[in-house]
Amino acid sequence: MNNEDLKLFEKGNYQNINQNFIEEGKTVLQELQKVQEKYDKLDTDTFINELRDSIAGYTLGFNLVNVEKHGFDCKSNNLYLEVKSASFSSESWQATFNDTTLEKAEAFKDKKVFLALAVWKGASDLLFICYGQNEKIGKFLEKKVKWFKDGNTVRSTQSIPLTKLVFDYGFNILAVNRSKKEILSMLKNKNTKFKKLQEDDIISIEEFNVFKIKDVVQC
Repeated sequence: MNNEDLKLFEKGNYQNINQNFIEEGKTVLQELQKVQEKYDKLDTDTFINELRDSIAGYTLGFNLVNVEKHGFDCKSNNLYLEVKSASFSSESWQATFNDTTLEKAEAFKDKKVFLALAVWKGASDLLFICYGQNEKIGKFLEKKVKWFKDGNTVRSTQSIPLTKLVFDYGFNILAVNRSKKEILSMLKNKNTKFKKLQEDDIISIEEFNVFKIKDVVQC
């Protein structure tokens, strides 16, 4: 195939680089770097991931964050939390698992392991968290990993939509920086499946804060 015939050259939306965007963005990055240097966390991607995991985990009552690559993201006593993030502006909200192993799939069958999908608007505005635990997630991941190992996909990556977490796996939705009414409106605008939800189906941060982690486990 001639390189000129590659469809890749037809993709993309190229726009003039905005110098104001560069200068304002550099200012933000310089402030970010000060925090990175203060806490000796200079790998930017790792820094952002750890910070977001910490925010989501702390919100859910987990007081320990994993600073290494392997393992779960957060821990509290004998409970473990895997945190996934999604952007509010994404076409779909889903928990994506990259490079999943059979060991991790097996771990998700354990009642000690919880999953959280945090939906963010911009860099720092945590709108809501979908969280819960269901052994079916482990079975789903196991099936997908074996599919990968059989050579059916290039990479062991799996995704679970927010709708499936709520309606198939029984996950809860915690409104963090918005009211229950606002979050419900966002959900309904995103997917018609959420039209069956009521405000009482969503937990406010005030309601959540009266719970103990042991109570959350039983949700």
